[in-house]
Amino acid sequence: MKELLFVYNPNSGQQTIGEYISWIVDYFSENGYLVTIYATQASGDCRKIVGEIGHKFERIVVSGGDGTLDEAISGAVKAGISPRFAYIPTGSTNDFAKSLNIPLDIKEASKLAISDKIKEIDVGQIDDKYFVYVAAFGTLSDISFNTDQDLKNIFGRSAYVFEGLKKALPFQTMEANNVKVEFDGNEIEGEFVHFMVTNSYSVGGFTKILGDNVGLDDGIFELTMIKKPNSIAEINKIVNALTNKKENEMVIMRQGKSFRVVTDREVSWSLDGEYGGSSTDAKIEILNKRIMIKNGL
Repeated sequence: MKELLFVYNPNSGQQTIGEYISWIVDYFSENGYLVTIYATQASGDCRKIVGEIGHKFERIVVSGGDGTLDEAISGAVKAGISPRFAYIPTGSTNDFAKSLNIPLDIKEASKLAISDKIKEIDVGQIDDKYFVYVAAFGTLSDISFNTDQDLKNIFGRSAYVFEGLKKALPFQTMEANNVKVEFDGNEIEGEFVHFMVTNSYSVGGFTKILGDNVGLDDGIFELTMIKKPNSIAEINKIVNALTNKKENEMVIMRQGKSFRVVTDREVSWSLDGEYGGSSTDAKIEILNKRIMIKNGL
């Protein structure tokens, strides 16, 4: 009999996963799996469990939001193991589930979890930490880990928009950072309110914000930098650039294989929507095709 580790976050999203636990375990069991179940108890718990016992399992199924998936994958990478992951998304925005075309229906995602569909994906490394689809800092990225969980649960992606509008107005008080980023022989320097490196079709709940030229396994990440707006007209230019997936004088959109990010003051990083530490000089590398994960592509 095949063994499977099922780790779930009982507090993610609308907290509906508890209603399906019996069905999921029964489904896995009738398909020949001996299931070990663990419900996370606190932030970082999923990373710890996967890091400590993940080597005993060929397959690991994770249920929760993108932060829970991030913990599972970063735990595996840090432990030097390569299990086959599957994701049952139950978070507020489920960005990476959209990138992998994983159903948001819990039963359908559970069926996909033990299917033969598998994809190797890149993982980002920033200093001694890892991320699956986005590393960011600035006024807009602060939203992801400072937005109240109850607000996320009730409004989903609208919560991020709500918080973003509060921070953007008045724009005169929006904090900016002097940033220098070096990537693939290029260098960009200036005053920016938002910086992010991504490997996803969906960011903050909005799909294809960076267009269609995204590959989850190509060893290339996408860079987006937003300058500080000083007028309503410049805010409109930012919205226009992000809406049309095309850079202008307010928004820079590039691609790269590695990045060094230097700031004039310490910035707090958001890694897959969770707090990822702070720094003034960070190096981002791409671990090409580091993780195998079930997908609906």
